[in-house]
Amino acid sequence: MVNEDAKKVWAYIDEHEEEYIDLLKKYCAQPSVSAQNWGMREMAEMIRQTITELGGNGTLIETGGNPFVYGMIDNGAERTLTLYNHYDVVPPEPYEQWNTPPFEPTIIDGRLYARGSSDNKGSLLSRYIAVDAYQKVLGKLPINIKFVAEGEEEIGSPHLMDFIRDNPEKIQSDGIIWEGGSKVVNGPLVVHMGVKGVTTFEIVCKEPKNHSNPVWRLIWALNSMKNADDYITVDHFDDSIAPLTEYERNFVLNNDYDEEAMKKMNGIDHFVRDLTGNALKEKLYTEPSMNIQGLYFREIDPVTGMPKSAAVKMDIRTVPNQEPEELMRQLRNHLDAHGFEDLEIIEGHSTLPYRGKPDSLLAKAVIKDVAEVYGMPADVHLMIPGSCGMARVVKATGIPIVHYGCMDDASRAHAPNESVDLDHYIKGAKLSVLVFQNFATMD
Repeated sequence: MVNEDAKKVWAYIDEHEEEYIDLLKKYCAQPSVSAQNWGMREMAEMIRQTITELGGNGTLIETGGNPFVYGMIDNGAERTLTLYNHYDVVPPEPYEQWNTPPFEPTIIDGRLYARGSSDNKGSLLSRYIAVDAYQKVLGKLPINIKFVAEGEEEIGSPHLMDFIRDNPEKIQSDGIIWEGGSKVVNGPLVVHMGVKGVTTFEIVCKEPKNHSNPVWRLIWALNSMKNADDYITVDHFDDSIAPLTEYERNFVLNNDYDEEAMKKMNGIDHFVRDLTGNALKEKLYTEPSMNIQGLYFREIDPVTGMPKSAAVKMDIRTVPNQEPEELMRQLRNHLDAHGFEDLEIIEGHSTLPYRGKPDSLLAKAVIKDVAEVYGMPADVHLMIPGSCGMARVVKATGIPIVHYGCMDDASRAHAPNESVDLDHYIKGAKLSVLVFQNFATMD
């Protein structure tokens, strides 16, 4: 049941809803495309100003790339909560597929359409406005708050660990709310405790001496790496995978998984291998995936009309105990053993996997009152199928992390016509009010 103090803060949020939506529109109107170095300083300064207005003394911290934005509200409380997020967005292209300009925020049927509205400026601001409303109504928060905003998440967080190494006191806290999560439209809020890792790489075939077409050479190599049943067939690839603990297995098997909603969200009529039930849930947490991002070739031979070289860009979504360096060694050994010694592997970026637990104080604080805001209990998962820098932070600091936010399955993050449900944005702020209270007293 929502306490009277929280009800007062909620009422303030409702009264100032238009103001808070205008702030989100202002954020989304500012381009901040890290891959194109577009508008990054301006966006960082905007966040610094907001944090300062909240009493957090916002500062820009340089790490060699786009600046981190940091601030802290120190109330002398027993517990400290870090609000991590990123202010960069992916490129808006292709422009012609947008129904409205990507950096001219437009409200249609209760949704705000703009690049970055759901990923991830909506989630970032939903917590900031919760801080604002709480302080305006009740004065001091019952916890200390640290703000950390990164400007390179969408390009692999190349300086995140530099920031943590050089500024350990700025991340140290009792829990971290990470980025933003999702929910099913008209369904439950999804809360994640961890992430899959990702390892990206390219395989390149350059002017094969004894093979007339490098594209076919790559196709034959790819055929040796994964079969039609979606099993990865690289030798020893799954040797190091950590099985589910008894606690994790019981949690997974007893947790509901809305298969029909997932099919609808992804536009499919069945899952790989026609999996369902417990087998499907276990695959999500214990099996890596290997994906082709693109196949391309360079320089056509004027005599033969065939490409002189070809490459395939790929990624592996990893599960606990799979290390990027070991995976690349296994792939190299596999290609060599199958007669593809001539193919070159170019390693890309990587992040680690992490399976969290829903029994940390922060997790319990988040999950406890979700039904009070959304009308139904949270849909809790040990991992999100996507990837981010979360695991490296947990490994370096040991701080428990929880991942939830303002996206939903209609948000189209990373795609044209990205949007955020404004009702979800406001509810996200109201949930954060309860999280602040719960985290202060949870045991």
